[in-house]
Amino acid sequence: MTIAKRTVAGIVVGLSVGVALAQDPRLGSWETANSAQRAEVIEFVGGSPVTTWPGSGLPNMGGGQATPAYSDIQMIRYSATSVYINATGLASHSMGPWYISPGNIFGNWPSAQTYQLRIPRTPVVPGTKDPIGLGNIGIWVNGVGFYSGLDAFSYDTSGASDKPGAGGDGIWNRSAIAAEVATFDPAYAHQPTSGQYHYHANPKGLRAQLGDNLTYNSGSDTYTEASSGFTHSPILGWAFDGYPVYGPYGYSSALNSSSAIARMRSGYTLRNGTLGTTNLTSAGRHSLGAWAAALHGVTTTLGAAQYGPNVTVGRPIGWYAEDHDYLGDLGFTQGTDFDLDKYNGRFCHTPEYPAGTYAYFTTVDSGGNPVYPFALASEYNGDKTGGNAPTISESVTLLFENTGVASVNTWTDR
Repeated sequence: MTIAKRTVAGIVVGLSVGVALAQDPRLGSWETANSAQRAEVIEFVGGSPVTTWPGSGLPNMGGGQATPAYSDIQMIRYSATSVYINATGLASHSMGPWYISPGNIFGNWPSAQTYQLRIPRTPVVPGTKDPIGLGNIGIWVNGVGFYSGLDAFSYDTSGASDKPGAGGDGIWNRSAIAAEVATFDPAYAHQPTSGQYHYHANPKGLRAQLGDNLTYNSGSDTYTEASSGFTHSPILGWAFDGYPVYGPYGYSSALNSSSAIARMRSGYTLRNGTLGTTNLTSAGRHSLGAWAAALHGVTTTLGAAQYGPNVTVGRPIGWYAEDHDYLGDLGFTQGTDFDLDKYNGRFCHTPEYPAGTYAYFTTVDSGGNPVYPFALASEYNGDKTGGNAPTISESVTLLFENTGVASVNTWTDR
């Protein structure tokens, strides 16, 4: 691997950088202003931000940071076909605190990662779509992990319980937002025992930093969705198929940048008996919507061995991804009745792409609560050629690097 440009004190040297930034938002949308800032955690309600965690006497089921670590993006390199991003996975907004219940600290703590990820610069739409899977499905522009809206659990009909991995049947897949929201911090993120801090949906901390129609109150450590005066959302992240992921607000008319700014309407709806959906409360989880049946390779009418649990207070409608129908399968029209397709995106004009691009959007309701499918649905629209890139086998240009301390840049190909 060769590097054509270097940086001085974290600032890029070379006239070609400005040209590259102007030509491709995949190069210019990353958060680098705080790359030399130490990541901070608020360990408990009322606590002060600290740069090492957890403190003495706090529970620790996994993760933690014994030494200060940098936040946001640490390095950006590119070629004609790819963008390579290195990041610690730690945000420059305050992270934490995390609780399982009031007064009961979660006990999983974020840890600095050595992410080295590739984003394709020229997305391609394939005939056969790739499922998004679990773990990172892209990367947010601050380098924080970008997980899907699901956790790793699905319902095991014979055992009558939600089980992780292959223990479940894979038909009724549990929503992380429904099942795990109690462990999210105010910025709307959490981490497993491995310490990979990540957002599943509506990355509030990042949105507030980027001015995306949401404000942060440091006194109460809360985020409030705007109710008027909307602006077009910025790019919040990039999926591994190379398409941008915007916040919740876009042009009301997809191909008219002079149209009003509106909150994007998901193409999915709860299966509660309205809008032509099956009422799962009365009919039981005995069938799937057309999108879910096609994804799982089964018919919409399920056999008893594939039934999901009855709708209860503990497992309300929305507990599983399959508790939703796609409105396009029910006779409704994208662009009129809803905005986003079954992948949770659309072809549209945006400030960064005035001539148009396919783009995903995060989806929320008027109060800022996540709405299924949250960011990406069950499949990528484009060919998923990006992802982890432990080695780089092509010549690349260095666009940005945090040169504060050499040890932070011990990426595997250096």
